[in-house]
Amino acid sequence: MASPATFDKLPLENALDDSPQIRTLVGLFAADSQALRDYVTSLHQLSSKLVAAHNQLTSAYQDLAKHLKAYKNIKFSVDNDKGEAVAETLEKFASHISEMSSWEHIVATQIADGSVYPLSRFIDTELYEMDNKASQHQTAGLDMEKAISRYSRCRRKDPEMERREANEEVYVTRKKFHQTALNYYAKMNQLQYSHKIALLEPVLGLMVATRAHYNMGHDTLSVPKLEDFLSNVSVSAKSIHDDQMKERNDTLELIDSIITQSQLMYYAQPPADIAALPPDTTLTTKSGYLNVQKKYMGVMSSWERQYVFVEGGNLMGVAKGEPVGSLLLEIDSSTVVHATDTDDRLHVFQVATSKKYVTLQALNDRERDEWMLTIHNLGKDGGYIKDEKVVPPSLLSGVGQFFADKFHAASAAIGSTPPTPTLAGSTATTTSTASTGATSSPPEVVAIPPDAPIVFDLLTSNEETFTLDMNSENDESAGGDVVLKEDEPRTFFGVRFLGSMGVNVDRVVSFINGQSVVCEVMRRILAARAIHNLFSTTELKLCITNTHLVLADPASSAVRLQHSLKEIAYWAAHTENHKLVGYIVRQSDNNGVEGTKYSCFVYEADVSGTDVCSALGVAAKAAYEQLLEKKTFEKKRKQETKLLLANIAQLPDISDPPKVSSDGQFLILDGDLPGESPTHSPPVVPRLPQPAPTPRFPPPAEEEHPESEA
Repeated sequence: MASPATFDKLPLENALDDSPQIRTLVGLFAADSQALRDYVTSLHQLSSKLVAAHNQLTSAYQDLAKHLKAYKNIKFSVDNDKGEAVAETLEKFASHISEMSSWEHIVATQIADGSVYPLSRFIDTELYEMDNKASQHQTAGLDMEKAISRYSRCRRKDPEMERREANEEVYVTRKKFHQTALNYYAKMNQLQYSHKIALLEPVLGLMVATRAHYNMGHDTLSVPKLEDFLSNVSVSAKSIHDDQMKERNDTLELIDSIITQSQLMYYAQPPADIAALPPDTTLTTKSGYLNVQKKYMGVMSSWERQYVFVEGGNLMGVAKGEPVGSLLLEIDSSTVVHATDTDDRLHVFQVATSKKYVTLQALNDRERDEWMLTIHNLGKDGGYIKDEKVVPPSLLSGVGQFFADKFHAASAAIGSTPPTPTLAGSTATTTSTASTGATSSPPEVVAIPPDAPIVFDLLTSNEETFTLDMNSENDESAGGDVVLKEDEPRTFFGVRFLGSMGVNVDRVVSFINGQSVVCEVMRRILAARAIHNLFSTTELKLCITNTHLVLADPASSAVRLQHSLKEIAYWAAHTENHKLVGYIVRQSDNNGVEGTKYSCFVYEADVSGTDVCSALGVAAKAAYEQLLEKKTFEKKRKQETKLLLANIAQLPDISDPPKVSSDGQFLILDGDLPGESPTHSPPVVPRLPQPAPTPRFPPPAEEEHPESEA
């Protein structure tokens, strides 16, 4: 069978004939044009997809580079990356990857210009024009058929004019069809060349852009500096793999050794046929799980398994689900420990002091005996370990190393263990470590005594460490009402009471060093609260007037505490945490100056502590100016009284000098005495009105200027 003939172009000479052969050829060329349209459209879509992929790769490289740089901002709790070597290496990788993202952006732009744009232009111009000419050719053919059909229906008897018009219409339509067919056939012939260019140029642009992309990467990455960097990282990674394998082998050996040595620890009570180790009689610290007896209403009891440890002379326990420990018992010289058979349980022992007791249960006799010996050894030393360099392990090393570091730093700073709050949350006292049976020199007076109690609540009972001055001109009792003048300026702040401590600033620290004293008191109070899980605070409303500093309940407005401004010796905000503010207040006993005590109160303000200090400075300055005005007025009044008496004594009809009334408000001008019945009302000369009484302030020469304190 002979192969079908192939045609590479349409014959333009036969365009007017419109023979079946020509129509068949035009149909073949039109089908090829449609197939070419489908193929080029798919090619355009794939090229656009490739550009989008490079753009996504650009974005992915940029995100990866940012992620690698963000590693240095992560603060790992357990970090063995000494010198931040991993962070620096990842940052170098990030810089190279960021440069690679720019390469992807360049190649995406080149592919879009060299491949996608030519295909879009071919579809929008060549193929669109081909469709228009095909439509015009079809329309012209139909018009020509209509004209020929009309001319064919003309009869001999029809007027000459109609036959001439029909002939003229055939002429016009055939001419239009011929011109349209010529343009259409020429366009289809040209398409045989343009479609080849449209296919080759986009692919060529794609390959050129890709080759330039890889050449750019090769030239940039094939440099000695980068080669050395990659080689060093490869060596480091291999070294880390070797260290990991060594650590794994050592860990497996250690696990086997620990399992072998821990056979006895798997038993609650070792069997009688296995030799058990005797208890250690020299322990001064111990930790582990014990069953703690809890009593409800003094009758019902239950047992709770807790992690018990000794910390700073205190027996602490951590229940399940709690992050830090709570106080079970304070160990002191009066502590007694003995075995008991509470609830008919095994291995039970009881620890008791003069204030309370706690019942505990161990798993075996050896563990019980070691706990009893440890508590007994601590009780002999007064509850504290003498050697400060030996820090006992505690639960804080596992769940709160930050608070443990604060606790031990405070211990080293003051020479003993920081104050420990009681379960009531009112006061916290400490027992200093002191050697017995030897004489020593009197203790040196320090700004903050090591045994100074910490008050965590605003209580005004007899058990507090200080007594408010009830005999002063202004009543400073807590819970009472404070009478304030309506026109007296007031400033309000929201604060939370954190605690207070007694200080010795009157004998040791000058007011120049008051800032350090206040900051040290803040540090001790916050450390004690953090260690013993005391996070609840008392919300208060602080009111500052020209005479008083008042602390009241924000809901009921009941006064919890107030201080006269003349009793406040110093105030300051924390140097780093500007929310913390504290002041030192003077509290005098009935004994006079020798009984004067100083206490430092610490608060957390809703605003900056500097604002509170500024308000105190403004109030103190106003009070100081008021005091000077009062002194000036009194001096002027005395001078006027003396001058008035001298002028009256010089009058000729005055035989006796005038007298001043007992209350100092009037001059007695006649001889009537108080208590007699005068015949007439004695004339009086009123003196100048005395201003409203103000709180007594020390003379200006005896105290610092209030502005300097602020």
